Amino acid sequence: MSFLSFTFAIFLLCALFVYYIAPKKYQWIVLLVANTVFYLFSGIAHIVFIVASSLITFFGAKIVSDINEVVKAQKKELSKDDFKALKAKAQNKKRLVLVAMLILNVGILLYLKYFRILVGAKTLLLPLGISYYTLSTIGYFMDIYSAKYERERNFFKYFVFVSFFPQLLLGPINRYNQTGFQLRESRNFYFENIKHGVMRFLWGGLKKYLVADLLVNHIATLFDGVYADYPGCVLFTGILMYAVYQYADFSGGTDMVLGIAELFGIKMAENFKQPYFSFSIANFWQRWHITLGGWMRDYIFYPFALTKGMQNLSKWCTAHLGKHFGRTLPACIANILVFMLVGVWHGPELHFFVWGLYNGLLIAFSDILRPVFEGINAKLGINAKSKGWKVFQIIRTFLLVNIGWYFDRIVDVKKAFAYLKNTFTHFGNPLMLLKKDTMNLILGNLSDWESHVVLIALGSITMFVVSVLKENGVDVYASIQKKNIAIRWAAYYAMLILIIISFSFSAGDTGFMYAQY
Repeated sequence: MSFLSFTFAIFLLCALFVYYIAPKKYQWIVLLVANTVFYLFSGIAHIVFIVASSLITFFGAKIVSDINEVVKAQKKELSKDDFKALKAKAQNKKRLVLVAMLILNVGILLYLKYFRILVGAKTLLLPLGISYYTLSTIGYFMDIYSAKYERERNFFKYFVFVSFFPQLLLGPINRYNQTGFQLRESRNFYFENIKHGVMRFLWGGLKKYLVADLLVNHIATLFDGVYADYPGCVLFTGILMYAVYQYADFSGGTDMVLGIAELFGIKMAENFKQPYFSFSIANFWQRWHITLGGWMRDYIFYPFALTKGMQNLSKWCTAHLGKHFGRTLPACIANILVFMLVGVWHGPELHFFVWGLYNGLLIAFSDILRPVFEGINAKLGINAKSKGWKVFQIIRTFLLVNIGWYFDRIVDVKKAFAYLKNTFTHFGNPLMLLKKDTMNLILGNLSDWESHVVLIALGSITMFVVSVLKENGVDVYASIQKKNIAIRWAAYYAMLILIIISFSFSAGDTGFMYAQY
């Protein structure tokens, strides 16, 4: 069900109306029905998988929670040795449940997401949001496993969290103790939520439809055809377009999702924080797809880095290679593992794996070589707190990120390396970008390319200005709300009009890039 469809508009209005007129104790039931109806539109058969994932983690969490409660109750009743034995026995039982949960839950994801590669069935449709709800359900189980909070005792209230319809298209990957608790609480109608939700939805739509959807076909013109010996300046322009497109598509879609959730009074996790203003690759991944990074950090990075084997490696490195190696090497190995998994999470294709490995190695080597870089900076007399150095770090990080985008966007790894080589060894004259032939190559021989470029430029500049303001701590929405009513309404209408105009130049709703993951 597309966000732009008449069907979705009717669905959303009906859901909101019933949600706010229903008795507050039944609001969660309204959401349960709305979520189910929305999911059925994606394919009736697909609901089996989201229900299965929910059942597996709900009852798995119940079992480990009961084990935790038994251990807690016996703490004061047993001797120290007996309690230690009970705790060890309980831990073994919990591990068995954990392994069973992972085999069943992750097994469903692996079968559905990678089966098409094994059998060559590339047209096999994935259940809506399977990657997102699988990670959310595993996160809930792991939190109960670690006794971070009490488990949900009502399966249907838990299913409201898993199936909350705005998040199914492209996340964010919510945590139960943040979003789940909100979904089971009653909500009053608050007009400020409606205003802010609509504003955020339109802002996301502006990024998605005015920028991303106008760029997508031109990027495909450069990268999806047979290999061509394009000069590096053309290829790098294409990658820069892809950097803008991907951010506009993913963050724009996320803004739309968060805006819809806010109409119901639900605050979901933020997923972006001006990532192209990052000062390092590690910082970039703390700002881009924040919820995926947080999930990987809490459930993969720390558990792996704190294993006995990694701790022994840390001690050995400290004794033989120095304190810095001892402290950073386990984290470096864990980072490489995490980013390889992130690459595979995007898809089973080799180019995603290479892209993940590139980012993992880059972060690992930057951590290991940090003392070397700091020593060089000290010898050169560089002031690490100066604005000039900060700008340099941002530009450097942006360029490194864009090198990674070659492997993210270009499916053929051999072709990606060839294009990357051309970028460095056969850059060409950048002035050729101003020629009409080159412009037609990049923009697909459009007769109306002038208007096309104006719209893309307008949207991109607006995104940049808003990002600069937010990076400097300015609440853009609050600033607009302080203006008179004419300016406030103009902000809404300007975004709406630009979105409508963009439809005249695009091929229609292209869907969300990250919905396929």
